[in-house]
Amino acid sequence: MELHRYEDAAPFQFGHLMVRNMTPDGFERLSIAEVEVTIGADNPPYAAASADKLYVGITGDIEFRTGEETARVRWGDVLVVRSGEHYAYHNGGYEMGRLLLLQVPAGEA
Repeated sequence: MELHRYEDAAPFQFGHLMVRNMTPDGFERLSIAEVEVTIGADNPPYAAASADKLYVGITGDIEFRTGEETARVRWGDVLVVRSGEHYAYHNGGYEMGRLLLLQVPAGEA
């Protein structure tokens, strides 16, 4: 058994976002992180070439956009973004947004 404490994972700035990488050492096929999305923050259009991403809503109301589609992620929601899919997201709400991000190699999500 191996326990990793939340407070031991130092957050780092990634554009307008704060990210806390919680991936245990030695994990190569999965990564896990908390992403804080401040009010008004945008994550510009992006497409991960080699990973499928699963975003789990923790707090807030985050709007994701892919092409013509829009989805709002709230507490408990799970959004899957497939490798190569272009997407962006924005916190247009009234509270800090927090997402749990899991990344796995393409095709394994």
